[in-house]
Amino acid sequence: MSRYIILLLVIFAHAKLYGQDRKLTLNLKDQPISSLFKQIEDQCRYNFVYSDEVVSDTMKISINVVNGTVRQVLAKVLLENGFTYQMVSDKLIAIGRKKQISIEDDQTLKVTLKGTIVDQKGKGIPFASIGFFEADVLLGGIVSGETGKYQFSHKFIPKNRYVLKISSIGYQPLKLEFVYPDTVMVRRIVINEDQQTLKTVNITSARPLIERKTDRYIVNVDGSALGTGNNGLEVLQKSPGIWVGSDGSIKIRGNQSVMVMINDVVQRMSENDLAEYLRTLRSEDISKIEIISSPPSEFEAAGSGGIIHIVLKKTRKDGLIGSLYSQYRQQEKRPAYGAGVSLNYKLKSLYLSGSVSAGKDESDYVASTKISYPNQDFYSSNTNRYNNNGRLMYRIGAAYDINKNQSIGVQSVGTENKMNQYFDTNISFIGVQSLTGIAKSEWFRRPSFNGTTFNYSLKMDSLGSGLKVIADYLNSTRTELNNFISVYTLTQKNSHYRNNTPNKTNLYSLQTDYTKVFKNTFSFKAGLKFASTKRDNEVLNENFINGNWELNSNLSNRFIYKENLSMAYVSLEKAWGKLSAKFGLRAEHTGMDGNSITGNEKFKRDYLGFFPSVFISQKLNEQKGSAVYLNYSRRLQRPSFSDLNPYRLQFDDYLTQLGNPNLTPEYTHKLEIGTVFWKGFSADIYFALTNDKIGQLANPVEGNVIEYQRRNFDSSNEYGFSFNAPIKIMKGWTTNNSVAGYNLSYNLDGYRIRQSTFYARSQHQVELKGLFDLEASVDYRSPYVSANSKIAYQLYTDLGMSKRFLDKSLMLHFSISDPFNTSREMDLTEFSGTRIDFYQKRPTRTFSLSVNYNFSSGKKFSNKKIEQSNDEEKRRIGN
Repeated sequence: MSRYIILLLVIFAHAKLYGQDRKLTLNLKDQPISSLFKQIEDQCRYNFVYSDEVVSDTMKISINVVNGTVRQVLAKVLLENGFTYQMVSDKLIAIGRKKQISIEDDQTLKVTLKGTIVDQKGKGIPFASIGFFEADVLLGGIVSGETGKYQFSHKFIPKNRYVLKISSIGYQPLKLEFVYPDTVMVRRIVINEDQQTLKTVNITSARPLIERKTDRYIVNVDGSALGTGNNGLEVLQKSPGIWVGSDGSIKIRGNQSVMVMINDVVQRMSENDLAEYLRTLRSEDISKIEIISSPPSEFEAAGSGGIIHIVLKKTRKDGLIGSLYSQYRQQEKRPAYGAGVSLNYKLKSLYLSGSVSAGKDESDYVASTKISYPNQDFYSSNTNRYNNNGRLMYRIGAAYDINKNQSIGVQSVGTENKMNQYFDTNISFIGVQSLTGIAKSEWFRRPSFNGTTFNYSLKMDSLGSGLKVIADYLNSTRTELNNFISVYTLTQKNSHYRNNTPNKTNLYSLQTDYTKVFKNTFSFKAGLKFASTKRDNEVLNENFINGNWELNSNLSNRFIYKENLSMAYVSLEKAWGKLSAKFGLRAEHTGMDGNSITGNEKFKRDYLGFFPSVFISQKLNEQKGSAVYLNYSRRLQRPSFSDLNPYRLQFDDYLTQLGNPNLTPEYTHKLEIGTVFWKGFSADIYFALTNDKIGQLANPVEGNVIEYQRRNFDSSNEYGFSFNAPIKIMKGWTTNNSVAGYNLSYNLDGYRIRQSTFYARSQHQVELKGLFDLEASVDYRSPYVSANSKIAYQLYTDLGMSKRFLDKSLMLHFSISDPFNTSREMDLTEFSGTRIDFYQKRPTRTFSLSVNYNFSSGKKFSNKKIEQSNDEEKRRIGN
């Protein structure tokens, strides 16, 4: 703890050394003077207040400055052109005409003018910008306080005319004239909400689907074809640049694993359980998705393929705001339905929020497996699967503003899911002892987790400097029971057994982040984090013999896993005009103990890793948003806790899953170069080198059994590209088209694998004004490889129609997914002379109707977001 405090003190001391005037670099030739103000606002984070009668775009300036201060630039340009300026605060500059002070002015006594800025309902408007002018001459400028009150002292001259100019974000600017001493009209100033701004926010279809930033690109879900009638997993499936496999695996363009975050909280679950959790989210609650292929050092190093950050909508009203929704979906012959409610309430400095959603779905799958063995034996099976799943999720939170610079918050999140699957399989085996048979299996899973987060934030200045502390506790449990019965024409092959695989996880974490932003477009970040995890796994295999269940000790195991992670990072960011650079370094130390109690096996690991990152961006045309960028980062992917368990789990008579306590993390170096150019078009290329790649291997063993096990392989090389083209075909018809491709190669136990994969998606949204909105998308992915399995191409189509009622607070959405029924799963695995052909068809052709109703009562506010620090560990829980 003493080291922790010393490091923070060093950070604060280091920050003070750079507290100097903000600097900028610019080159303007015969440009409007407003262009100068815009450059200063972008580079140095100042706001300007001035009278349009004084400063107009007809005034042209030329200036070339390299790393000059704001004061130097303003003195050179404004004073030479008959203007003056005043640094009202560390974020506001007032501009006006020079005034020659006369003797009469000096003899006039100073008078303090007081007043309040309020909205139409009488509530004070904090931090409104106020400029004072006499004719076209600047007298000064201030910012209103938290309650909207302001005061200004000046040597007012009787019968002189003065002007107040008031502006605030979200409100219409107001200009007031008064003749001193008649100041009644400025004592209580009412400004109106900017109706045009509100309309722009509501017409979300005007926003582009894709926005490109230096280190990420953003998919604007709200207002797009993705924003209605989908669950969270379906939104990811339909988002440009994201690939979601049939098993719930999520990738960004290429083949590396990603880390998924929701409102800054990483979801630490296995791929299958994360997919189930995402199905509990509603697309109507999602604002946008940030796709970060090369994350900077402030993010944990986990997720070799990058980060997908899902940002949920934030309420903006005082009092109560909420939404209700329900959905019905027909999945071939089976139904699926769900409902939910979310509420947010604010009382002065207290923020309360909560949501709950529940769903149930039934579906039928058909699957077949064909295995050809080296000795010419042949296995064939056909399976009918019935799924009956139920999902429940809740989220409750509270936050309190201690003062304008400090706040605390607490949040609890939990899920309770029930997944029941029933399998009926017909089996045929051709060999020395040919046979046929039937197998019945029941798979019951009850995963749940409950987490509580506490955070504290301190705002140190208006530039963005601050301190953040986050503490987390997570408890996760899972019960899983698999009953299996098989009956063959050869009775000695018959079997009747069950696997019970419960697990329990406890996770504690604590982190702190410090940010210092300086006036000269320079920022410094540093942070520390500690996370401790304990996982208790058990596999109980029992055979049904003579009417009793008997434990099979050879296939039973209890494994306890403990892990401590200590992490620290530092990053520096600097801008030189249109050029900006960010450098970061992260260190993570891992110490872990594994104990197989049943097998009396123990192992320990202790390793330290360093993860540098570099981001360089050059703006080309700020008006058009064009830029080029180069990113580099080193990342890792740790094995999940369940993968490290040295168990042997028998699914049926021919398929078995093995754990692997010898798994080590995989490390990835990624280099990315890209550009944003004409009308939002973007393109990039990348190269990734991964050492100790983790992949699931299908391996044939004695007795015609196929063993599945995750292993570390040799290094893999991957390079690829992506291109995105948003196009407005005509008024009311917008489309976004994207293509991507990559080539992946690696050695798999001496066998060289190389595969090129191509991906394309076209999305269309048509607004029929006064009628309804139409959406359509087509998605294609060519064959790709995963370890020693080759996965066939996918073709998917989606159609939708939506209509709003009751002043747009009620929305109906109807959709048809995969109307041509082309989506299916086909895998081919070849290894050691064995070939496995797998086929599965899910009910992808579905018809759904959803209803969403939004309601509110109150004024504006921003709902607090509770951050968590146990992000990456949750993903690895595998629950």
